[in-house]
Amino acid sequence: MRTLAALAAVAFLTSACAAAELHAGKGPASAALTATSNPTGAKGGSPPPVAGLPTPSVSCPGASTATMALVGSALWDVSDPVHPRLVCRILNTTAHLFTAETFQYIRTNAQTTEVVLHSIGSGNESVVAGWPIRLLDGSGRLTGDWTADGNAAATMVLTTDDGGAATQQVWIFTKQPAMLLYQFPQPLTDCICRFGIPPPTLAFSADGQYLVGGWPVGKGAQPLRVYRVADDVLVQTMDLGDVETLWSRQGHTLYLTGLDGSPREWSPEAGFAPLEGASAFPYDASLSPDGSKIAYTAFPDPSNQVNLRVYAYDLASRKTTLLIDKPRAEVTFVKDGWAWYDEEAPCQDCPGQTQPTGRLFAMDLSTGVEQPVMFADAGPHELAPARFWPNS
Repeated sequence: MRTLAALAAVAFLTSACAAAELHAGKGPASAALTATSNPTGAKGGSPPPVAGLPTPSVSCPGASTATMALVGSALWDVSDPVHPRLVCRILNTTAHLFTAETFQYIRTNAQTTEVVLHSIGSGNESVVAGWPIRLLDGSGRLTGDWTADGNAAATMVLTTDDGGAATQQVWIFTKQPAMLLYQFPQPLTDCICRFGIPPPTLAFSADGQYLVGGWPVGKGAQPLRVYRVADDVLVQTMDLGDVETLWSRQGHTLYLTGLDGSPREWSPEAGFAPLEGASAFPYDASLSPDGSKIAYTAFPDPSNQVNLRVYAYDLASRKTTLLIDKPRAEVTFVKDGWAWYDEEAPCQDCPGQTQPTGRLFAMDLSTGVEQPVMFADAGPHELAPARFWPNS
């Protein structure tokens, strides 16, 4: 079983694991990107295949329109979360659930991306959008985000500045041509820690009106930024302590957290407000389908990284709940009121630490009872923050 940290939905160009030095600032556009030929209009495009890039693979052996969750590379029927049924596997790409019977996935060449709409029941596919930017890296991992209507996309491009230093550029496409929002030096990454430092952030709000992006890690780091999509205007610069984010399920409220300190929320209308009763959401926080709860993994004492536990924070009651006082990690909601997570056990080559045993548990949060998840297929059964149908 792969870990949630390795398969997080926001998997970007490199695995971030060590201190990094970031210095944000405008700079020259990437010559390769500005020279690319654009698809006609915001939608369209059909990139030819490029040798060496992974080919997206979609297989749906168990078509269903029941309660479903996209966890890692697999779409599961979780009507019974203790006995999930495999609906689709989606490999070498990433997907957005679109309607109760369809999902979107992307395929790319060196400089262009297209969105494919896939019908779960019939298997029919059609290209519904395309942009002159690339949203997958050479390993098929997501480097950005797109809106469900296909009218906006954003990506991080690893390039070099005039001095030859590795640089991350943040590009957005809402109209011809694509626009460089800003850039910063590529962080150094090197460590053997379990979860690593937070990955880069680049995500549109649920209503598509705002984009948050950046990578505030290491000495000299620059904070996350929020841009308004309609006119590419910078509307908010966050604090350096705000290193990980979650957009609300509807609208554009942003939940912010770091390794230490108290999480808070932000919206352009209301500004900042504390999340009372919450502690930090340090590792792979994710929202429930209805957007009412945040599940996350954390150490009970942030200064002593032992005894991993899983938690849930209720946004309405402003209360934090320890799901179970046993070694558990990599929690994600799979439906309202139900979460999956890994069992942990001590490992011989990491004294004082734990690792997944390979057993996956499901918990009904209304009862606090956990049960082993019984898969009908042979796997693999990886964990990652789940995706759900819009407005589910």
